[in-house]
Amino acid sequence: MTDKKTFGLFIKQKRTEKNYSQKDLAQMLFVTEWAVSKWERGVSYPDITLISDICRVLDISEHELITASTDTDARKMRQEARAFRVISGAWFWVPTISYAIALVICFICNLAVNHTLSWFFIVLSSLICAYSFIPTFTSFFKSKKLLVFTATSYISICLLLFTCAAYTGTLYWFPTACIGILMGYVLLFLPILLSDSKLSRYRFIISFTIVFALTLMLLLCVRIHNPFRIMPAILITCYGFTPAILCTIICMFRFDAFIKVGICISLCTVMYYFAEYVTDILFGTNGGSYRINFNNWQQYTEGNVYFISLISLLLISVVFTGVGILRIYRKNDR
Repeated sequence: MTDKKTFGLFIKQKRTEKNYSQKDLAQMLFVTEWAVSKWERGVSYPDITLISDICRVLDISEHELITASTDTDARKMRQEARAFRVISGAWFWVPTISYAIALVICFICNLAVNHTLSWFFIVLSSLICAYSFIPTFTSFFKSKKLLVFTATSYISICLLLFTCAAYTGTLYWFPTACIGILMGYVLLFLPILLSDSKLSRYRFIISFTIVFALTLMLLLCVRIHNPFRIMPAILITCYGFTPAILCTIICMFRFDAFIKVGICISLCTVMYYFAEYVTDILFGTNGGSYRINFNNWQQYTEGNVYFISLISLLLISVVFTGVGILRIYRKNDR
C-alpha cells in the first residue's frame, strides 16, 4: 500500500468527487467522523475489514484504493461494459416490444374487418421470421449461438413460406423453395459449424456432398410438376459437382497448398474441356467442338475464347504446381 499521506489525499479526492462530507462518509461506513479525518490527514490507515465497503461507497476498485491512484483502463473497461449491456438490452427489447405491438394491432384488425383470423397468420409468421434475425432467438441461449441462429432462421423462413403457400392454396412450390434455401444455408454455415468439431478436416467435402444431394432432390421436386428428361439432368448435375467434390478431397491431403491449387485447376480445366461433349451425349444435341480461327473472330468468337480460356487455365495450373514444387525443394535444402 502507498504511504499514508498519499492514501489520505486519494480518499479525500474520491470523497469530494462524490460530494460527500466526512460526516456522510463516516455514516455510510459506520465509523466516526474522526476516523475519516485521520485517514485523510495521513495519520492512519482504515481497518482492513472496511476495504470492500470503502470501495463500494466511493465507487472505486480495491486495486485503486490500495495503490491510491485511478486505474483509467479498468474504469474505461467498466464503462464500456455498462454501455454494451445497455445497447444489448435495447437491441433485444426495442424490436421485441415493436413486434408485439404490431402483432396485437394486426390481430385486432383482422378480427374487426374479416371477423376471423386469415391474413393474421402471415403477419405472425413474418414477425417470427423477422425476430429470428433481429434480435434473434440466440438471446435465450448461452452457447451454440451460431447453430441456434442457423436453425431458427431457416425454420422461420420455411414457416413463412408455408403460411403464404397455404393461404394462397399453392403448396406445390413449397418443397422446392425450402430445398433451395437449405442449399444456401449448407454452403454458408455448415463449414463454419464443423470447423470446431472432429469433422473439421472434412467440412468442405461434407458440405459439397450435402449440397449435391439437395440438388438431386431439387431436380426430383421439379420433375414432379414439370415433366422433362430427368435422367440427363441428373447426370449432368453429377458431372458438374464432380470437380468440386474431387477438389475438396484433394485439399484434405497434407502437401503444399500451391500444388493443391494447381491440381484443382487442372482437374477443373479437364472437366471444362469435356463438358460440351458430355452435354451432347446426354441431351442428344450435336453442337460439336468449338471451331478455332484467330483470323476470323466474328464467326469463331466462341471457339477462340474457349481455346484461350483452356490454355490460360492450364498455364495457371502449371505456375501454381511449379511454385509448389520449388517451395518443397527449398524446404528440403534447409
